[in-house]
Amino acid sequence: MKTQTFTPEAIEKIPVRVVKRSKWPYRLWLLFYPVGIFKIWKSNTKIGWKLLYSLLGFPLFIIGFSYLCIVGFALFLPTLDRSVGVRTDRTIINKEGNYSATFVKTGLETNNAYELVQVELEPNGGNDWHYHNRFTEEFTVLKGVVNIGHDGKATALRPGPTYAVSKNKMHYFKNALNERSLLLVKITPAGGLEKTLRVAYGLINDGLLKNDMTENPWHMCLLLAYSESYLPDMPSWFQEPLINALAKIAQWKGEDRALYKYFK
Repeated sequence: MKTQTFTPEAIEKIPVRVVKRSKWPYRLWLLFYPVGIFKIWKSNTKIGWKLLYSLLGFPLFIIGFSYLCIVGFALFLPTLDRSVGVRTDRTIINKEGNYSATFVKTGLETNNAYELVQVELEPNGGNDWHYHNRFTEEFTVLKGVVNIGHDGKATALRPGPTYAVSKNKMHYFKNALNERSLLLVKITPAGGLEKTLRVAYGLINDGLLKNDMTENPWHMCLLLAYSESYLPDMPSWFQEPLINALAKIAQWKGEDRALYKYFK
């Protein structure tokens, strides 16, 4: 058998295959902080990156781990109850501003097809930017002028036409006048609008809701989840599961029992 020999010049020209080690497994390990902290301090990474990961990684890990625990635990809890008992009082009064809300058609009466509420808005009153992910909202002004914020702009709505806002669209409504306006709000399909208003007005009248915040944080979670209202400047994939999970935990803890007198 003839043996092939190579000169030094020929050997230098032979291509060498370089096998690159994937960095993805290492990067994935960094997502698990206890393992990641061990890996990065055992590696040849610069000391600056090691310190940065150590300082920033821990709070991020705690937040992420807590979030997953809360949302995961809530998966095993009963569905949030947005129903209202049979009530004879069709109109509720907010004593703080002495304005009212009248339930023209409830979800119980429409077999959850829609809810229709007539809302009296105090001078310059209303709400801020928010969105709903399960129902559309229609606004009809009966008296006065109401600004409807939608798609980054405001429309002055007067008596007559109806303005519709689709689900998942940021919006708000505010009384544009220094006198009271009357607004008809319809949501399709029915959700927790009646329950939200009954609880909110009840808490305000009892001095337990001030500056849009409840005295009991669990009640704030319940109010947001009842109305399926979500806020701007926070990713939907983060806040929607978290708000609903916290509301379900509040219900499981019995925090909603203090609210029974407002809607049962």
